[in-house]
Amino acid sequence: MISFFVGGGAFMYPLLLCSILSVAFVVERAITHLKVRREEKLRDIIQQAVSMVENGAGSEEVTTFLDETGGLVGETLAVAYERYSHIAGAERSIEEKRSELQDISFSAARDYLRRNLGVLEFMTVGATLLGLLGTIHGMIKSFGAIAKAGVLGDPTIVASGISMALHTTATGLVVALFATVFFYIYRGNADRKTIQVEPYAFSFVDAVLRSQPRAE
Repeated sequence: MISFFVGGGAFMYPLLLCSILSVAFVVERAITHLKVRREEKLRDIIQQAVSMVENGAGSEEVTTFLDETGGLVGETLAVAYERYSHIAGAERSIEEKRSELQDISFSAARDYLRRNLGVLEFMTVGATLLGLLGTIHGMIKSFGAIAKAGVLGDPTIVASGISMALHTTATGLVVALFATVFFYIYRGNADRKTIQVEPYAFSFVDAVLRSQPRAE
């Protein structure tokens, strides 16, 4: 393994960094997605939040509860509730406010689950390009060796450069493939989880809007 790494030349070092970052963010996303609560737990949390709003709990109390809850549900509802505090007194219809809060809660849930996926998406391209640069560097080295030797018959003249090119190409493709697979896995899971939490977030939005006359 060490000889393979050394044989790839200087471009193996940024590719190593890409691989480490890819693995790190794959693990980070795995932890985040695994911590998403089961549907029964989501329902319980939403019911608690809705009950607090309907029973006239103060905004500070609701905000504290959502902050302590954290995770997908807590962050999603906190974003919607914070936005409501800014538009509560606006001269707009209930339907307009509902539409805006629903859009915001949906986006907050999706953004929470898709967070850091941009890093993996970048690695799918970045690692491939680094591998390609390593390939070009190896070929330049090979042709430079030929030019320096002035002969074409000895394959050992170009072997080192071609080996370097193949090492970096293979490494770049492996890292890019790894990042691509997990990027699509996590993005698909994020979309499914967002749809799962959407109706619960919308029920909280409805409860908040029903409380508006009392809040004002």
